[in-house]
Amino acid sequence: MTTVLPCPRWCVEHESPDPTEPGDGGRHGGQELPVLLDMPTQSTIPVVFVQANAHDRHGVRVSWIDLVMPSREHAELTLAQARQVADVLIAGGDSWDADKCTVRTCPPQCCPSWCEQHDEAIDPSADRWHGGPVCAVPVAGPKLSGADVQVRLCAKDIRRRRQVSVGLTVWNDTVTELTGPQARRLAAALLNVADDLCCA
Repeated sequence: MTTVLPCPRWCVEHESPDPTEPGDGGRHGGQELPVLLDMPTQSTIPVVFVQANAHDRHGVRVSWIDLVMPSREHAELTLAQARQVADVLIAGGDSWDADKCTVRTCPPQCCPSWCEQHDEAIDPSADRWHGGPVCAVPVAGPKLSGADVQVRLCAKDIRRRRQVSVGLTVWNDTVTELTGPQARRLAAALLNVADDLCCA
């Protein structure tokens, strides 16, 4: 007989146990917490979101947090990994703040002090792209494994103006550019969902 556990208090998307899967006790999904990155267009909504998830099997609940990128690529994080990614995002947001502003005059051919890599090919619209040190958090959820969540300070120079961002990458997907406040809002969403899972 399958043990069916009560839904966690954050469950808003419930899947009943699958009778064809022995021991399946059902799945649970929490509210999606979005961080809007830009104004939506007709074809895309540039948003990163986090969501609590759980799967019950044989009376045991396995919980994780989905970090979903605008491309729909995602990573499954444990509570500890979500908190680690949040810490890295907050540090990235603080570094973004330390650079004073997102758009500023920059001398030609001058790299920012934190630049470890520059490549004109990363962003074809930029005269030059700069990448800072990569902070990588290895993550391994119950269904996906081997992913890295990478955060780094980035900048692109366009017509002698420099735009700085916090670059977020999952599974070697394209870099999603965040401002410092967006990086901190995403960190807050991760921490809030982690607290929900911890208290469930």
